[in-house]
Parts: sequence; C-alpha cells; structure tokens
Amino acid sequence: MPATLTPDQVAELERSGGSPFVMENPRTRQGYVLVPTDAYLQAKPLFEAIIGHTRASLSASGQDQSTPVEWNDDKNTRRCALIDKKHDVGLLPAEETELDRLQAELAAHQRLVAPRPLVILELLEEALRQRAANSTGHV
Repeated sequence: MPATLTPDQVAELERSGGSPFVMENPRTRQGYVLVPTDAYLQAKPLFEAIIGHTRASLSASGQDQSTPVEWNDDKNTRRCALIDKKHDVGLLPAEETELDRLQAELAAHQRLVAPRPLVILELLEEALRQRAANSTGHV
C-alpha cells in the first residue's frame, strides 16, 4: 500500500506542477525525489542500476549505506594536512587510518553529488540491455 501524502506535501506537489521535487527524511537528512509513477516506471531499470551501483561503491569503500555522507571544509582541510604530512614526514598508523577514511568519505560524497558522466552512461546502457533482455527473453 503506498504512503499517503500529507497536506503540506500535496501543496508542494501542486506548486511543482507535477514536476519532480525533493523531500527529506528528517532523521537521516537523506533526500528523496518524488516523481510521477509513470515517469518512474519508464526509468525504473536505470534507477535500480544507479542505486545498485551506488550501494556497491559505498560497500567497497567501507561506507555505511544507511548514513548519508557528510563532507565539509574542515574534513577537506584535515585530509589535505594529512596528505602533506604523509609526503613530508610520514604518518602514524592512526593517521593512515584517518586519511583512508577521509579519502573514502570524499569519494563517496563525490559519487553522490557529482557522479562521473561515463558511469551514468554505462549504467544507462546496462539498464537498457536488461530491459531488452526482459522484454525479448535474451540479450
């Protein structure tokens, strides 16, 4: 059973003229895009491929998928300082671990806010191949 929109959400939907708009989970601060069902169903294979790719990338980087990646200037300043120190005098084991974590967080953040165009095209191609295979029974 689908969730029912609140009156505020209905008002936002009407203001958007039916165009997609972003809603946010207040607990996780994760954004979600509300799109018309027919548009979603047409793009569903692509969405599934992108979501699967993002989850696989986050798993490979050690990021917790349930927690949004927060990136800010302080983290980047610390990451840069650790890189400089690594090349100047070397890092302690704890600093190596911290740098690895910061590098993984930055990579995860970049994938979410600015995915590489080629990855999107590869995912689109894969989604189209899967859709064709599902409709014809073979690739």
